[in-house]
Amino acid sequence: MHIQQFNTLKNIIARFGGDYQTSSLLYDRHVELIDAISDSDMDASFERSLLRAGVRPEILSAARESCEFDEVMATFKRELTGIIARLDLADQIDSKRNTA
Repeated sequence: MHIQQFNTLKNIIARFGGDYQTSSLLYDRHVELIDAISDSDMDASFERSLLRAGVRPEILSAARESCEFDEVMATFKRELTGIIARLDLADQIDSKRNTA
C-alpha cells in the first residue's frame, strides 16, 4: 500500500464518527472480524512463537490459567480487529468512490 493511499484511508476514517450509517457499518464489520478470528489459530500461533523463543510450556500453561491472560487476549483481538475494520471499511468506501 502506498503512503498516499494510506493517507486517503486515514482521511476517510477521520469522518466515520460524524456519520451514523458509516458508524453502524463499522460496528457490523468489527463484529464480523471478531467473530472470524474467535475460532482461529491465532492463539496457537502466538503460543508456537513463544515456545520457539524459549518459553517453557509449563509457563505458557500457567499464564493461560490466569484471568489476565484471557482479558489481555480479548482486548488484543478487539483492538486489532478494530484497526483492521476501520481500514477495511475506508478501503471499501474509497473503492466505491473510485469506481463511480
